[in-house]
Amino acid sequence: MNAVILAAGDGGRLGTLTRERPKPLVDIAGRPIISYTLEALAAAGVREAAVVVGYRAGQLGEALAADAHGLGLSFIYNPRFREGASLSLAAARQWAGSEPFLLLMADHLLSEPIIRRLLDARAETPPGVSLVAADAPARWPADYLDEATRLALDPDGFVTAIGKHLEPYDALDTGAFLLDPAAWTAFDAAPESCELSTIFSILAARRALRAVDIGGAHWYDIDTGADLEAAAAILAARR
Repeated sequence: MNAVILAAGDGGRLGTLTRERPKPLVDIAGRPIISYTLEALAAAGVREAAVVVGYRAGQLGEALAADAHGLGLSFIYNPRFREGASLSLAAARQWAGSEPFLLLMADHLLSEPIIRRLLDARAETPPGVSLVAADAPARWPADYLDEATRLALDPDGFVTAIGKHLEPYDALDTGAFLLDPAAWTAFDAAPESCELSTIFSILAARRALRAVDIGGAHWYDIDTGADLEAAAAILAARR
């Protein structure tokens, strides 16, 4: 199983922290954000990953080439990185080919158990169905829930709706997916430049996106300086 990591955005909400460096290289507990994801992939047995770059692409590529955690990394440039994230996914389409692949966000702190649970769930998933790693809302404070991407689920665990401010909802989207090649048909049905939630909403409408419970594995979606502090606290508590 290969992985695609979307790392092209400019991280504008982090202000001065991303003025002279790309967001995936912003430090948490002495390491770049993306370093934790690369480490998790390698520990889960993934060997190849494509990193879609845009903002300060050369700087990010140079840093990751020196700290790849044993992964074979390919770098794919998205010149339209200031537009919808769908364009970064489009840039990786040829690389991904016709095989299933992990799709991860470079600005999410992710851990090995999340990757492993997606990979394990693949064996029990019907053809044509993609997976999203999902967490229980009860674990999180109200201010985090206000910013999180939410999932509504049916009794069988299939996603029926996805989005911020979704009500009612059952789980949180951790930013980690395992996409079946059939997901490209939803991509083709979406606008060229859009948010990924638009594509996943199409999958949900087709009953082609199922949630995988991560069972308390740690993760954090990092958008602001306060998020950096919270993510560092999570890591410190696990040492």
